[in-house]
Amino acid sequence: MTTTFAQSPGSQISIYAVEGLALGARIPFDSSAYREYKCSPSDQFDGFTWCQQTRQQGERRRSSDVTYSLLHSRDGSIVYINRYQTPAFFGRNEAEHDIQSYSQKLGESPRTKIRMPHRPGLDGILASWGNTVLEPLDTENRKAFAEGRRLGKGYYIDFIGNFDRSTKEGFPLYRISGGAGFIWAASFDQKGRGTLRLLAVDTSAFYPELIAKSLPAGSVEVNPTAAERPSADANIVRQRAEKAGEQATADSEVAREEFETAKRDVQLAKTEIESLNAERARLKAAVERLESDKIAAENKAEVMKSVAYGTFVIALIAIVSSLFFVIRKKSTGPKWIGPGTIPIQTTGHSSVADTQPKSNGGQSHSEASDTRSSSPEPTQASISKADIVGSQSESGVSDTKPTSSSDTVDGDAMLTEKMHSAKRQTESAG
Repeated sequence: MTTTFAQSPGSQISIYAVEGLALGARIPFDSSAYREYKCSPSDQFDGFTWCQQTRQQGERRRSSDVTYSLLHSRDGSIVYINRYQTPAFFGRNEAEHDIQSYSQKLGESPRTKIRMPHRPGLDGILASWGNTVLEPLDTENRKAFAEGRRLGKGYYIDFIGNFDRSTKEGFPLYRISGGAGFIWAASFDQKGRGTLRLLAVDTSAFYPELIAKSLPAGSVEVNPTAAERPSADANIVRQRAEKAGEQATADSEVAREEFETAKRDVQLAKTEIESLNAERARLKAAVERLESDKIAAENKAEVMKSVAYGTFVIALIAIVSSLFFVIRKKSTGPKWIGPGTIPIQTTGHSSVADTQPKSNGGQSHSEASDTRSSSPEPTQASISKADIVGSQSESGVSDTKPTSSSDTVDGDAMLTEKMHSAKRQTESAG
């Protein structure tokens, strides 16, 4: 929004204003707000100064180029204020609401309200308040305007803010005349994107000789007389061309920004897709790792189970083998004939009998005969016992039937007695 100039003493302020700049207000030339404008003497009206500046407003994705123009007299009195914005953004029915809002602010209904001829995807509205008069250009003037020929002094207005396009595509074009007033003009497409022009002007201040008579409210079909028809004005055409170039530049800049925004959105979407793909690949790898770990764990469990089962079988075999060995050892051990019993070797008795000396005497022969006659019984008993013990030792299992304990004791006592008797006989013989 432009900065409001301080009102000079004695100046008469009009109700028609554009963002705080009102018709009739005097500009303090030494103010910082005035120094923001680029000013030069007007090419159309002697004694007046033309000032202009362009700013950017709004957010990045909805930024707009706004151009402020004004015309003031030598004493600084403002007679023309213009604000042109491209692109402008309109919501549904917002244009109608804006016109109603200005009507309430100005306290009057629009003098004229014109809707642009229908074009597919494009709409426009033009409304004016006060004593301003909108003079439609006839075919001859439109042709001269399109060819760049000089028109009369003054200011013009259309719906779309582009005079060249309006003349080529047959959109209405108007010359502003009459007295002090306010004009609102806008165009917008189906998406609500277009242009907006706000204008407060007092044409009686800079060409009073061309003031048109006030027309009835709503009347715009005024055909200027031949004397009033403007001739070509190269300066106006140049200004319009400059504005058209500025608008084209602004449109191209907006298009470039929209392209860059769309490009960034595509890049962001691409990056997001790549990130999602990478995340999906990581999840897939994690699932595969979990599956492999599960299989490895199951295999390990099976191996451990097999090892445990094998260990158990080996331990069981070892225990059974140990028991079998102990049992066999007990069953194959030597059998003793009573405690303290000395087994009789058959070879011992044979040696005693064989080593007895032969004697030719009678007693000796008798004793020898007694010895031979008495020794066969114990010797036979000894051999029988030795044979039994030997047979048991060789086979490991006795084929004889087990005897009772009393028979064993009696046999042992008899055998012992026989052994002692044989020993005494041997000693006597010796």
